[in-house]
Amino acid sequence: MALHEVRDRLTPEAVGPTGSDAFNKVCLAAYYYLARCSNLPEDTYGREWNVHASWFLFALVYAVDPRLVPEAMREAFDRHTPTVFPAYETVHAVGSALLSSSREDGCEEGIVASAVLIAWARKEARGTPSEPSIAFNLGSALASMACGEDAPPGTREKGIGQMREAIAALPAGDPVREVMLAELRRTLAWQPPATHPDGSPEAEITAYIREGGPERLDRAVDLLRAMADAPAAEEQERARRRAELGQALRIRFELTGELADIDASIAELEAVVAAGIPDPELRASDFSLLGVAHLARYVQLQQPLDLEAATRAARAACDDPATDASPAHPQRLTDRASVLTMRYRVGGDLADIDQAIEDLTFAAHATPPSQHDHPVMLIKLAVALKERGVRTEDIKSLDAAEKLLRPLAGTPSDTGPNELLARMGLGDVLFARARLTGDATGLVGAIDQYAAAARASTEAVRSRLICARRWGMAAVELGALGVARTAFGVALAELLPKLAGRALGRESQEARLRELPPLATTAAAVSLMAGEAQEALVRLEQGRGVLLAQALQLRGRQDELRGASRPLAERFEQLCADLVAPHRSPEQRRQAASDFDALVEKIRTLPRMGDFQRPWAWEKLREAAAHGPVALVNVSPLGCFALLLAPATDGKGDEGTLDYLSLEVTAADITTRSETFRAAVAALADPATPGPERYWQDRAMKETLRWLGEYIAGPVLARLGLAQAPRPGEPLPRLWWCPTGVLSLLPLHGAVIDKGGTYVQDRVVSSYVPSLGSLLYARSRPAPRPGRASLVTVAVDAAGPAYPHLAALGEELAAAGEMPGPREELRDAAATPQAVLAALRAHTHAHLACHGVRNPADPSRSRLLLHGGELTLRELAAERLPDAEFAYLSACHSAAPGEELADEVVSVASAFQLCGYRHVIGSMWTVKDAVGPLLAREVYRNLAAPDTPGPAHALHRAVAALRAHDDYKDPLFWASVVHSGP
Repeated sequence: MALHEVRDRLTPEAVGPTGSDAFNKVCLAAYYYLARCSNLPEDTYGREWNVHASWFLFALVYAVDPRLVPEAMREAFDRHTPTVFPAYETVHAVGSALLSSSREDGCEEGIVASAVLIAWARKEARGTPSEPSIAFNLGSALASMACGEDAPPGTREKGIGQMREAIAALPAGDPVREVMLAELRRTLAWQPPATHPDGSPEAEITAYIREGGPERLDRAVDLLRAMADAPAAEEQERARRRAELGQALRIRFELTGELADIDASIAELEAVVAAGIPDPELRASDFSLLGVAHLARYVQLQQPLDLEAATRAARAACDDPATDASPAHPQRLTDRASVLTMRYRVGGDLADIDQAIEDLTFAAHATPPSQHDHPVMLIKLAVALKERGVRTEDIKSLDAAEKLLRPLAGTPSDTGPNELLARMGLGDVLFARARLTGDATGLVGAIDQYAAAARASTEAVRSRLICARRWGMAAVELGALGVARTAFGVALAELLPKLAGRALGRESQEARLRELPPLATTAAAVSLMAGEAQEALVRLEQGRGVLLAQALQLRGRQDELRGASRPLAERFEQLCADLVAPHRSPEQRRQAASDFDALVEKIRTLPRMGDFQRPWAWEKLREAAAHGPVALVNVSPLGCFALLLAPATDGKGDEGTLDYLSLEVTAADITTRSETFRAAVAALADPATPGPERYWQDRAMKETLRWLGEYIAGPVLARLGLAQAPRPGEPLPRLWWCPTGVLSLLPLHGAVIDKGGTYVQDRVVSSYVPSLGSLLYARSRPAPRPGRASLVTVAVDAAGPAYPHLAALGEELAAAGEMPGPREELRDAAATPQAVLAALRAHTHAHLACHGVRNPADPSRSRLLLHGGELTLRELAAERLPDAEFAYLSACHSAAPGEELADEVVSVASAFQLCGYRHVIGSMWTVKDAVGPLLAREVYRNLAAPDTPGPAHALHRAVAALRAHDDYKDPLFWASVVHSGP
């Protein structure tokens, strides 16, 4: 501290002359630090500050009396006259040297003395380029002082805040900044982990992040809701709890996918932000939480507005320099980096990912390793480095990412959420590097990481499923088809049913399925590549029509169960009704789903009920061909093929045989043709399309039908032996089509199969099914007993600017009168959504003539326009109609699934099947209004005829009659209408 006494005289003019008290103190201090330099090993922490102190002090001595400088140093100074630095630089160097030695020796008095020196230097250096470095070391000294017994409260927090503030003042890439970050990380490593009272919301959330356990999140949400709603809570306390509630709801959403949680999270956080909390620190954290919530919803729903809102909020959270020194600032930077990483993935701007890496590097260094979210920061930093490494083909970035992730991945026995994310990230890094370098060992490493993550016993089903798919794809790239088959088996048999479980609302289920890349079709292709055709068929069944399969399980008759246990059957019926009931809260759904699963397990303990509600295996699925062949056409990035399930020819009853056929098309070909076809029929249906344009669109439509016949439908019919006309007097055979992906948007029955213009329609009676399970289910249900059939007819002309007038409704209703039996008619004002639903419950047959609206991007928002409202797919999905038999949907697009969720085959027609109708007739695109009555009359006339086997044949004969009409022989008119059912 002797030097501190002469701090104002550390200039050549003020410190001299030789022999003065001030000069002697400077000289002694210079020799002291020189001695320390000489005796400290090169790698000693803090040695450089002793070097600086010695050099600065001897430069001052040299300026007054060169004779007193050691000879070697004096000779160096003679060659290059040393700069005499400002007093604050010298005092800073001396203070920092004292700090390093005092910390090493555990000398509290020395640490305090160093802080006094550096504090003076900081005051003198304000506004100079040296201020950040001096301020940082002052913060370091204060943090070290906090270890002393007499340190004032908050000393450590104040010191760490100054260190963070100093780092924030330096630009990224500054070498001094990197040194500071390392020092800050060392300082934070001494910090004990934060503790929270057992049972508090903070303790529950921290425990979940470290160890998992959804019940912890549920408890945290319940506690925070109660605290936020407490009448005695002060306004600021209530706001804090609402913000914490928003965070907990978002975390739970990320685990379960329940959209109600993320919507509630955003609503809570928006309300807190809108209230305008005056404290800038709290306001910044609220904005940060809001940004992450919008980002989470964007990841699920892919709505650009959410990403824009996330960007605004994340930037607002970090815009105020006054909050840079806050302990929460690293977390806010982490949140901003998450948004920037997503922006980079969407827009490809390297500036976004570079900023994300800068933010995360600071955050990871500025956060105590004991803090629960520190591993997440490292994982996100590794992910950002991987993104940049892949884009720039920079192996060093990938190596750095691997170095971060290896310690975090742990061992397969470590099953916390962070370990799972680290393994997934490490697999991605190894896979990316293997692709860049061509080193197969990287693929092996990636497979190991993905497999461990997919098999982890955690509730993070979404992440595990993503890892299972990547496990399979990496194995395919390696050529290890056996490993790939195992991976896809885990994905489809174990994880996919849990991803969109019954505890979720319908919209949440669809959102979770929508974000998946092709899974079932890819898995089937892998099985077929390995020569396992039966397994390929099972994989398609496991991964397609997931929601339909769930729904059908809740709607089937339970005669066998009733015979085994009437009380359990009644309880099962009640739970089925609870699970499909509308307007139930997420908590009610979760409870009903849990009760349902427990009941199913109990039922399986009954004699002969061990397979109750289990997915069907090959032995059962093969029965789908009992009444005719089924062609499952698989469209996959790995190749396209048809699985052909045909009736047995050896007298074994229902046991079908399986063949497969490789198709000389790609998924990209089918996508392009589908887009062309859809555009063509839309233009041809529009009266405003000019003549020349109609000509070219007509050519495009017919060229697509020829292509469809040449490359898909024709080869399928040929392999099944159905390409030739039947002998005179023989009926046309049945054929059930089960297309996948975007192929479901094309009319396979309308394909042209030879140069003579023969259509598939001329060779077989076609029906469409979304899955084999739905076909088997429909066949298992008995038709209405004679005399029980009744019909409701609905006709609504919702004409307006967007919808043309339906002039032929009266004729269509009259045509439906061809069907014998009781009949109820709802027309125009009488046909409200509520009245129509009530009528559907009361009748076995339904005919609806109205406008249909298709939503390609969100097919569950497709709907029928009725009087005063709409009948949506989600409303239909909530119905259970055990006596429903036949629905004729004379509405545009009623049988057209959306491009999104194509493998769920979500359409108005499938919704009618879902709520119980065995047979459904619908339209794939818009046709002339006048076609409706003509076709309906023929369908009902044939249904009433005693020699008609059923609705599929009735429609086929009606189409034949329509084709005989000169005005409607073009496939534009007749190929739109399809039958789905047994």
